Amino acid sequence: MKLLELTTEQKCSFCIKIVDKDACDYVERALVLAKQWMNKHTNIAYELYDLIDNEEYGFTIYQESEEDEDMIALWNCIIDSFAFICRKAYEEQGTKYYPEPIELVDDKTLIHLVNSFLKCSDMDLDDLEIIIP
Repeated sequence: MKLLELTTEQKCSFCIKIVDKDACDYVERALVLAKQWMNKHTNIAYELYDLIDNEEYGFTIYQESEEDEDMIALWNCIIDSFAFICRKAYEEQGTKYYPEPIELVDDKTLIHLVNSFLKCSDMDLDDLEIIIP
């Protein structure tokens, strides 16, 4: 199978599989935190933010090191998803001052997320209705 002949979805799937193992571990940890917050509304904002923007291993570091537009779009999806959840977790805690990147997060972040997702997926807007609760 030739990589360049794959569909966009297959390419993104491939990209996910080859992402540095550390990055996968961090994404998994962020998923665990996000699901934990969704189920129990526990205090996860600081730890989740650290996974997003840590200077040594944050998702933004992985994104900034990418040159491939599909991979950048994939990292945008990851960052936007967790940044939105992080913002909501901070709000629920009653935080007055947010880390600067989280200060910028609002519903427009969801639009950016969807646009990035459409870049690295074969889905269209109608298909997204399936995953919207």
